[in-house]
Amino acid sequence: WKQMVNQLKIPSSPTYNMVEVLGSEIKIQRWNIFGLPRDTFSIENAIIMDSSKRWSLFIDPQGQANKWIRNMEKANNLEVLKLSSSYIKKMEMCLEFGRPVLIEVMEELDAPLDPILMKQTFMQGT
Repeated sequence: WKQMVNQLKIPSSPTYNMVEVLGSEIKIQRWNIFGLPRDTFSIENAIIMDSSKRWSLFIDPQGQANKWIRNMEKANNLEVLKLSSSYIKKMEMCLEFGRPVLIEVMEELDAPLDPILMKQTFMQGT
């Protein structure tokens, strides 16, 4: 991301450190305890995820983010879903009751996931 900032000629400090500016030492330490790797790249990605207004999409060939999220959300009754015939119904229930969801997708995202990933959800009833 630093290269992109330089290419776009966005003024920035040459010593800018995202982890120092946006990160919280206590939060990062907690993430590490739950299995987030301690390298700068992983920590920067976790900070971006934590600061994002949308739900995050991880491309995770080594399964590190999967393990981290499973450990971090275990106490909150994490629902792990694979694309099957009933995953949409399960996801709707989790969204309705505020439960965390981890969707394991191997190749392509299903079109019904688009509004959810874009947080284009709404409340029904009163």
